[in-house]
Amino acid sequence: MLEDLGWTLLAYAIAFVINLVPAFMPSTWMVLLFFRIQFGLPILPLTIGGALFSGLGRILLARGTNVFNRSVLRRDGEMDEVKTYLDQRRNYVGAATFAYCLMPLPTNSLFVAAGVVGVSLRRVMLGFFAGRLIADTFYVWTTDRAFDNFGSVFESVYSDWLAVSLQLAGLAGALLLLILPWPRWVLKRMNARGSGAARV
Repeated sequence: MLEDLGWTLLAYAIAFVINLVPAFMPSTWMVLLFFRIQFGLPILPLTIGGALFSGLGRILLARGTNVFNRSVLRRDGEMDEVKTYLDQRRNYVGAATFAYCLMPLPTNSLFVAAGVVGVSLRRVMLGFFAGRLIADTFYVWTTDRAFDNFGSVFESVYSDWLAVSLQLAGLAGALLLLILPWPRWVLKRMNARGSGAARV
């Protein structure tokens, strides 16, 4: 019993750490699957805690991105209108996060974007937790993939060209998000739509 608890807590800790890193980490469900297969841990406690701790890691990633954006790039003022716009539609933000997290796609760029804008993370976290809980439970429960050792969890990421491509695309998107003046473009588009609606 205590041994199972120890392995479960270790799985949570690893889920937390790999979600702090913005790219080139295995999916959380792969880590949970490894612990499930190797140590026979029950699925639901594993995936519930895994979703929670991976979400906490992602929140710290978003917070770190926000600090970097404001203190190093000093692009805080131009984000305020975008942040206000999204905060006014926070229910949609949470629902969109939930739908995105159901798909087998990296979520690092999502939280980098949330950190850049400085959007309220409460609904984002709720959407992430609900989506990843469902998705990770499904993957851990249904997949027949097996890992010989913990190192093979990471090797499976680096040897899969599609996984590497998705990580590179997410990293490139996050970089563009940080360096391009996209808030001005977004606000220009929003203002144009608002002007068009007003004329109608």
